[in-house]
Amino acid sequence: MTLNIRWRLTLWNALGLAVMLLAFAALVYALLRHALYEQIDRRLVEAFRQAERDSRVAGEPDERLRYWVYEWKEHENLSAVVYDADGKVRERTEQLAADSIPPAPLAPGGEHRLQDRVIPILGRQRVLEAALPLGDRPSTVVIMAALDDVDQELGEVGAVLITAVPIMLLLSAGLSYALARKALAPMERLRRSTAEITADRLDRRLPVVNPRDELGRLTETFNAMIGRLERSFAEIRRFTADASHELRTPLTAIRTEAEVALAKPLGLAEHQQLLGSILEECGRLTRLTDQLLALAREDARAPRQAQEPVDLTGLVADVAETMRPLAEAKGLALHVKAREPLSVRGDAARLREIFFNILDNGIKYTAEGGEVEVRTDRQGPEAVVIVRDTGVGIPEEHLPRVFDRFYRVDRARSRSEGGTGLGLSIAQSIAAAHGGRIELASTPGRGTTCTVRLPADTGP
Repeated sequence: MTLNIRWRLTLWNALGLAVMLLAFAALVYALLRHALYEQIDRRLVEAFRQAERDSRVAGEPDERLRYWVYEWKEHENLSAVVYDADGKVRERTEQLAADSIPPAPLAPGGEHRLQDRVIPILGRQRVLEAALPLGDRPSTVVIMAALDDVDQELGEVGAVLITAVPIMLLLSAGLSYALARKALAPMERLRRSTAEITADRLDRRLPVVNPRDELGRLTETFNAMIGRLERSFAEIRRFTADASHELRTPLTAIRTEAEVALAKPLGLAEHQQLLGSILEECGRLTRLTDQLLALAREDARAPRQAQEPVDLTGLVADVAETMRPLAEAKGLALHVKAREPLSVRGDAARLREIFFNILDNGIKYTAEGGEVEVRTDRQGPEAVVIVRDTGVGIPEEHLPRVFDRFYRVDRARSRSEGGTGLGLSIAQSIAAAHGGRIELASTPGRGTTCTVRLPADTGP
């Protein structure tokens, strides 16, 4: 079962705190134990140093050893046993039972030795073993200090820690849960607000409480995404409405012509006229359908899919020659200028469609006697194709929208000339798919300049 974020945060915080509490408890216990043992060790070492510094021990060994053993018991509560070189007991504390006398240790060399030992009757003892030179009769001194108080104090501290750590862990887990709940409460409000936003309510925005924290930046990102969705939905609705309108116009015309043909008897000339009108509308409907399919293909195609070398100069010249009869029929001069051969990488058929659409617009909106010029050039890393006409031009307020689908500057004139408002949109989509762009500059009454920029092919 997958836990929600609130419980995961609580468990991770509790686990982290548990590790820290256990480490802290172990550290406290270890430091206390070290301090207590160090205190006992200092008592044992100091007791031995007193006898070692006694200058009379060498001259009166038995008497002075007896004195120090008595002093250690009387004032320090330390038990002691002194062994001779043969391991026999030379002196010991009177209160020490025979069973409590430890076996003679090996004579330690150099520094004293400290260790824990369990002595019968006495229990756990801290034991110091050290050699005490007595002229030619060396002895070994064993001094013992009971560890009962140390064990009791460590046990009490251990019990406190064992009790306190779980309690602190439970309290911290509860606090962590409360803090996680409080910290995630804005996320729950954000979720509820987001759930209220549907396709019909994309005008709503999520409230931004604090734009400087992570949640505020996330909310702003959501709002930006909702804004993009709103614009996309609006474009889809507008596209659907425009497409429906554009499709309805020729269909209505076809239906009207058919109804007229069926309403009354007509002569051969009248039938031919009606059939010609129907064919004209069918041609318009076919062009519109083809353009809609082209747009759908461009929307579904991955960018920069085709990567074949294309002779851009030759392609543009070929398109211009194809469009020349149309220009001459309208009384226009069509000029093609190429400074140098240009090559790009892409799909030649799709690139050809860009220049067909641009040249078709240039010829369509240029009056008789005007001219259309096509020029290819290289500008840095870009291959540039410039199409300039001397047509009616485009008012400045319309320039930002000329690449929108179904957008026409003059709807009545465009429809009469067969335009659908999709040509430039298709051209821009193809250019963008090839990593390029189309720029438009125009002056009403003086003409329009359309610049196509594509990444130049730098070779293998």
